[in-house]
Amino acid sequence: MGMKFYGVRRGRTTGVFDSWDACRKQVYKFPDAEYKSFSTREEALAFASGSTPTLQQPTQRPEASSDSATEIWVDGSCFPQKDGSLRIGWGILIKQAGKEIFRDKGNDIPLEAIAHRNVAGEILGILKSLKWCKAHGINKVTLYFDYQGLESWATGTWRAKLPFTQLYAQTVKASGISIQWVKVKAHSGDPENDIVDQLAKEGAKGQNVY
Repeated sequence: MGMKFYGVRRGRTTGVFDSWDACRKQVYKFPDAEYKSFSTREEALAFASGSTPTLQQPTQRPEASSDSATEIWVDGSCFPQKDGSLRIGWGILIKQAGKEIFRDKGNDIPLEAIAHRNVAGEILGILKSLKWCKAHGINKVTLYFDYQGLESWATGTWRAKLPFTQLYAQTVKASGISIQWVKVKAHSGDPENDIVDQLAKEGAKGQNVY
């Protein structure tokens, strides 16, 4: 996967940043922040300076607002038990314009997904989030995740070889929701990551045991 460049048009400091962490410091909790990821530095610079190409101008306004409008964090958790069984859970957090609008947790992991352990929880979290967004008319999201396969299976960069990951990739594509994938470091002290980590643990400690 190629490098991403993050253009910040409105934030603590505007300009182009080479990593999400650097970009996030400029936009996190900044009122009406405007930022976007690009595959080239030139595009990011054009966005940051406000001189986006004319072709993008008609959709520029809704694109910028929806980019920062709906953000999703997901996580999965797995607790092996002494008897060899597994407790697997998922957690999701959805924010709109920086405010929490939905959170959920659970452990309804399909039997064919158990071998994926905590990744199964993360996959369920994404599928549940997209289903919720679809039901609420949201068609563009920024999704924060920590396992590379979640993006790579969905985009086709990795070939999904098992039935559960194949179903996951097909469901994401069929959702019709445009996803901006942002990989974050697990357990890095990010407040939203900590919330979904805790939700996934609580979900895993529910009733279902495999």
